Amino acid sequence: MALQPLSILHTGVFFAVAAGLYGWFIGILWSPFLFAERFRRLLETVPPSDWLPNYALWIPLPAAVWGFFFGSGLSLSRDVFSPGDASELYAAGIDGIVIATAVSLVLWPLLLLYVLPKKGFDWDPRGYSPSTVLLVVASLAWYLVLLVGPAYVFTVLAGFGDVMSGP
Repeated sequence: MALQPLSILHTGVFFAVAAGLYGWFIGILWSPFLFAERFRRLLETVPPSDWLPNYALWIPLPAAVWGFFFGSGLSLSRDVFSPGDASELYAAGIDGIVIATAVSLVLWPLLLLYVLPKKGFDWDPRGYSPSTVLLVVASLAWYLVLLVGPAYVFTVLAGFGDVMSGP
């Protein structure tokens, strides 16, 4: 099986757009984290410097990034791995979910806790204490549950479709 870079990129962009749109729905369910003043302050430090419009702009971003990695991982694994007995989407979808989730678990805490403060976006008046790290990890975990859950269910149901259809 040969790699098809344009197909991988196309699938990644498609899933990025779809997940970014779904990210606004996740933003509604994620909104209790806004009770933490630190998150509102984070949203005030990035342009346009008002937390409410920034929330609407920035909350779909992690979903779009995750969607890109999910779609790219799905397309890449369909090119590289043989699907076995389950459908191609099931086998590749599980790979895409694992890759996208692993990248998200490293990327977002690194960005929020290390990169932004070094670039002058100091958003935690408490000095990035262990409670801030716990808040970032908890908010990321909740966000990923809302994002990964539907993708996982879709992928599992796609796999059952081939298994249940018979010979």
